[in-house]
Amino acid sequence: MPCDAVHRALIEFGRCDETLDGARVRTHCLYPSFESVFVYVAKVGDTYFVHDGGGAYQTAWAHGRDSAAILRSLSSEAEKFRLRCSGESILAPDVEVEWLASAILSVANASAIAANRVVSRLIQASEEALVERIDAALARTIGRSHIARNFSLRGKSGGERHFDFAIRRGDEYNFLINSVSPHHSSISSKYVAFADAELERERKLAVFDRQLETDDTALLQQVASIVSLPALPGGALKAISYDS
Repeated sequence: MPCDAVHRALIEFGRCDETLDGARVRTHCLYPSFESVFVYVAKVGDTYFVHDGGGAYQTAWAHGRDSAAILRSLSSEAEKFRLRCSGESILAPDVEVEWLASAILSVANASAIAANRVVSRLIQASEEALVERIDAALARTIGRSHIARNFSLRGKSGGERHFDFAIRRGDEYNFLINSVSPHHSSISSKYVAFADAELERERKLAVFDRQLETDDTALLQQVASIVSLPALPGGALKAISYDS
Protein backbone atom coordinates (compact mmCIF):
# COMPACT_ATOMS: atom_id res chain seq x y z
CA MET A 1 0.00 0.00 0.00
CA PRO A 2 1.27 3.54 -0.73
CA CYS A 3 0.77 4.59 2.89
CA ASP A 4 3.13 1.83 4.05
CA ALA A 5 5.86 3.21 1.79
CA VAL A 6 5.16 6.74 3.02
CA HIS A 7 5.38 5.68 6.65
CA ARG A 8 8.70 3.94 6.01
CA ALA A 9 10.05 7.00 4.20
CA LEU A 10 9.06 9.33 7.03
CA ILE A 11 10.00 7.14 9.97
CA GLU A 12 13.10 9.20 10.79
CA PHE A 13 11.11 12.43 11.06
CA GLY A 14 9.94 13.17 14.57
CA ARG A 15 12.51 10.81 16.03
CA CYS A 16 13.77 12.13 19.37
CA ASP A 17 17.31 11.55 20.66
CA GLU A 18 18.77 12.77 23.94
CA THR A 19 21.80 15.05 23.49
CA LEU A 20 23.75 17.51 25.62
CA ASP A 21 21.82 20.34 23.93
CA GLY A 22 18.46 18.76 24.74
CA ALA A 23 16.15 16.29 23.05
CA ARG A 24 16.98 16.47 19.33
CA VAL A 25 14.10 16.21 16.86
CA ARG A 26 14.54 15.81 13.11
CA THR A 27 11.99 17.94 11.23
CA HIS A 28 10.70 18.12 7.65
CA CYS A 29 12.28 21.55 7.09
CA LEU A 30 15.43 21.80 4.99
CA TYR A 31 18.49 24.02 4.88
CA PRO A 32 19.96 25.23 1.53
CA SER A 33 22.21 22.16 1.44
CA PHE A 34 19.03 20.01 1.63
CA GLU A 35 19.98 18.80 5.09
CA SER A 36 17.19 18.40 7.63
CA VAL A 37 16.64 21.05 10.28
CA PHE A 38 17.08 19.63 13.79
CA VAL A 39 15.34 21.28 16.74
CA TYR A 40 16.40 20.83 20.36
CA VAL A 41 14.08 20.74 23.37
CA ALA A 42 15.28 21.18 26.95
CA LYS A 43 13.08 21.09 30.05
CA VAL A 44 13.54 24.05 32.40
CA GLY A 45 11.41 23.77 35.50
CA ASP A 46 7.80 23.33 34.41
CA THR A 47 8.36 24.70 30.87
CA TYR A 48 10.50 23.93 27.85
CA PHE A 49 13.28 25.73 25.98
CA VAL A 50 13.24 25.10 22.21
CA HIS A 51 16.10 26.11 19.88
CA ASP A 52 17.78 25.26 16.57
CA GLY A 53 21.23 24.62 18.01
CA GLY A 54 22.69 27.35 15.82
CA GLY A 55 21.93 25.28 12.72
CA ALA A 56 20.78 28.19 10.56
CA TYR A 57 23.85 30.24 11.42
CA GLN A 58 26.26 27.36 10.78
CA THR A 59 24.67 26.49 7.44
CA ALA A 60 24.67 30.09 6.23
CA TRP A 61 28.25 30.58 7.43
CA ALA A 62 29.41 27.56 5.42
CA HIS A 63 27.96 29.13 2.25
CA GLY A 64 29.25 32.66 2.76
CA ARG A 65 31.13 34.05 5.73
CA ASP A 66 29.15 37.24 6.35
CA SER A 67 28.27 37.17 10.04
CA ALA A 68 26.39 40.49 10.05
CA ALA A 69 24.12 39.44 7.16
CA ILE A 70 23.46 36.06 8.77
CA LEU A 71 22.52 37.55 12.13
CA ARG A 72 20.17 40.07 10.46
CA SER A 73 18.38 37.25 8.68
CA LEU A 74 18.09 35.17 11.87
CA SER A 75 16.72 38.13 13.83
CA SER A 76 14.22 39.01 11.09
CA GLU A 77 12.79 35.49 10.79
CA ALA A 78 12.72 34.98 14.56
CA GLU A 79 10.64 38.13 14.93
CA LYS A 80 8.16 36.99 12.25
CA PHE A 81 7.58 33.73 14.13
CA ARG A 82 7.45 35.52 17.49
CA LEU A 83 10.65 33.86 18.57
CA ARG A 84 13.94 35.20 19.86
CA CYS A 85 17.44 35.29 18.45
CA SER A 86 20.18 34.79 21.02
CA GLY A 87 23.78 34.63 19.87
CA GLU A 88 23.77 32.28 16.88
CA SER A 89 20.51 30.49 17.74
CA ILE A 90 16.80 30.93 17.10
CA LEU A 91 14.83 29.97 20.17
CA ALA A 92 11.51 29.84 21.99
CA PRO A 93 11.87 30.06 25.80
CA ASP A 94 9.27 29.26 28.47
CA VAL A 95 7.12 27.01 26.28
CA GLU A 96 4.17 25.32 27.97
CA VAL A 97 3.76 21.64 27.20
CA GLU A 98 0.52 22.19 25.22
CA TRP A 99 2.42 24.58 22.90
CA LEU A 100 5.48 22.38 22.50
CA ALA A 101 4.59 21.05 19.03
CA SER A 102 3.91 24.58 17.75
CA ALA A 103 7.20 25.82 19.17
CA ILE A 104 9.15 23.01 17.50
CA LEU A 105 7.54 23.74 14.13
CA SER A 106 8.02 27.49 14.50
CA VAL A 107 11.71 27.20 15.35
CA ALA A 108 12.29 24.71 12.50
CA ASN A 109 10.55 26.91 9.93
CA ALA A 110 12.24 30.11 11.11
CA SER A 111 15.65 28.42 11.05
CA ALA A 112 15.17 27.01 7.54
CA ILE A 113 13.80 30.27 6.09
CA ALA A 114 16.54 32.37 7.69
CA ALA A 115 19.31 30.16 6.30
CA ASN A 116 17.75 29.88 2.85
CA ARG A 117 17.17 33.62 2.52
CA VAL A 118 20.64 34.68 3.58
CA VAL A 119 22.28 32.05 1.36
CA SER A 120 20.08 33.12 -1.55
CA ARG A 121 21.24 36.72 -1.12
CA LEU A 122 24.88 35.66 -0.86
CA ILE A 123 24.60 33.55 -4.03
CA GLN A 124 22.93 36.41 -5.89
CA ALA A 125 25.60 38.90 -4.86
CA SER A 126 28.38 36.48 -5.75
CA GLU A 127 26.94 35.70 -9.18
CA GLU A 128 26.22 39.35 -9.96
CA ALA A 129 29.89 40.13 -9.33
CA LEU A 130 30.94 37.19 -11.50
CA VAL A 131 28.63 38.29 -14.32
CA GLU A 132 30.29 41.71 -14.38
CA ARG A 133 33.72 40.11 -14.60
CA ILE A 134 32.55 37.83 -17.42
CA ASP A 135 31.12 40.85 -19.24
CA ALA A 136 34.46 42.67 -19.03
CA ALA A 137 36.37 39.61 -20.27
CA LEU A 138 34.05 39.09 -23.25
CA ALA A 139 34.03 42.78 -24.17
CA ARG A 140 37.83 42.81 -24.31
CA THR A 141 38.00 39.64 -26.35
CA ILE A 142 34.97 39.63 -28.63
CA GLY A 143 33.49 43.13 -28.61
CA ARG A 144 30.13 44.24 -27.28
CA SER A 145 28.46 44.24 -30.71
CA HIS A 146 28.49 40.43 -30.63
CA ILE A 147 27.26 40.08 -27.03
CA ALA A 148 23.73 40.04 -25.56
CA ARG A 149 23.15 40.14 -21.79
CA ASN A 150 20.17 38.64 -19.96
CA PHE A 151 19.36 36.51 -23.00
CA SER A 152 16.21 34.36 -23.10
CA LEU A 153 15.16 31.59 -25.45
CA ARG A 154 12.44 28.96 -25.73
CA GLY A 155 13.78 25.58 -24.64
CA LYS A 156 13.03 22.11 -25.94
CA SER A 157 10.42 21.72 -23.21
CA GLY A 158 8.59 24.84 -24.34
CA GLY A 159 9.67 26.79 -21.25
CA GLU A 160 11.62 30.04 -21.36
CA ARG A 161 15.26 29.70 -20.32
CA HIS A 162 17.50 32.55 -19.21
CA PHE A 163 21.24 33.01 -19.72
CA ASP A 164 23.65 35.65 -18.54
CA PHE A 165 25.11 36.06 -22.03
CA ALA A 166 24.62 34.99 -25.61
CA ILE A 167 27.22 35.54 -28.32
CA ARG A 168 26.32 36.11 -31.93
CA ARG A 169 28.17 34.43 -34.77
CA GLY A 170 26.80 35.68 -38.07
CA ASP A 171 23.10 36.51 -37.79
CA GLU A 172 22.25 34.20 -34.88
CA TYR A 173 23.00 34.04 -31.18
CA ASN A 174 24.22 30.47 -30.97
CA PHE A 175 26.61 30.48 -28.04
CA LEU A 176 25.33 30.66 -24.44
CA ILE A 177 27.10 31.52 -21.18
CA ASN A 178 25.93 31.26 -17.58
CA SER A 179 27.83 32.09 -14.42
CA VAL A 180 27.75 29.32 -11.84
CA SER A 181 28.66 29.26 -8.16
CA PRO A 182 29.31 26.30 -5.81
CA HIS A 183 25.80 26.15 -4.36
CA HIS A 184 23.08 23.57 -4.97
CA SER A 185 20.51 26.11 -6.18
CA SER A 186 22.95 27.62 -8.67
CA ILE A 187 24.06 24.23 -9.99
CA SER A 188 20.51 22.93 -10.42
CA SER A 189 19.10 26.05 -12.09
CA LYS A 190 22.00 26.33 -14.55
CA TYR A 191 21.82 22.61 -15.32
CA VAL A 192 18.14 22.89 -16.25
CA ALA A 193 18.73 25.94 -18.46
CA PHE A 194 21.62 24.36 -20.34
CA ALA A 195 19.89 20.99 -20.71
CA ASP A 196 16.82 22.61 -22.26
CA ALA A 197 18.74 24.69 -24.81
CA GLU A 198 18.93 23.11 -28.28
CA LEU A 199 22.62 23.68 -28.88
CA GLU A 200 25.66 21.43 -28.87
CA ARG A 201 27.34 21.10 -25.49
CA GLU A 202 30.43 22.89 -26.87
CA ARG A 203 28.32 26.00 -27.50
CA LYS A 204 27.24 26.29 -23.86
CA LEU A 205 29.67 27.48 -21.20
CA ALA A 206 29.30 27.38 -17.42
CA VAL A 207 31.81 29.89 -16.04
CA PHE A 208 33.04 29.73 -12.46
CA ASP A 209 35.47 31.71 -10.32
CA ARG A 210 35.27 29.51 -7.19
CA GLN A 211 36.05 25.82 -7.37
CA LEU A 212 33.04 23.55 -7.87
CA GLU A 213 32.53 20.21 -6.15
CA THR A 214 33.52 17.17 -8.21
CA ASP A 215 29.97 15.82 -8.44
CA ASP A 216 28.60 19.23 -9.46
CA THR A 217 31.25 19.49 -12.18
CA ALA A 218 30.36 16.01 -13.45
CA LEU A 219 26.68 16.95 -13.56
CA LEU A 220 27.18 20.20 -15.46
CA GLN A 221 29.58 18.59 -17.92
CA GLN A 222 26.67 16.50 -19.19
CA VAL A 223 25.04 19.62 -20.65
CA ALA A 224 27.75 22.30 -20.96
CA SER A 225 31.46 22.96 -21.13
CA ILE A 226 32.91 24.21 -17.86
CA VAL A 227 35.58 26.88 -17.83
CA SER A 228 37.22 29.04 -15.18
CA LEU A 229 36.96 32.79 -15.52
CA PRO A 230 40.66 33.29 -16.40
CA ALA A 231 40.32 30.73 -19.23
CA LEU A 232 37.11 32.24 -20.58
CA PRO A 233 38.48 34.42 -23.42
CA GLY A 234 40.32 31.53 -25.04
CA GLY A 235 37.40 29.17 -24.46
CA ALA A 236 34.89 31.63 -25.87
CA LEU A 237 36.92 32.21 -29.01
CA LYS A 238 37.34 28.48 -29.52
CA ALA A 239 33.60 27.89 -29.14
CA ILE A 240 32.72 30.66 -31.57
CA SER A 241 34.87 29.03 -34.24
CA TYR A 242 33.55 25.56 -33.37
CA ASP A 243 32.02 24.88 -36.80
CA SER A 244 34.13 27.29 -38.84
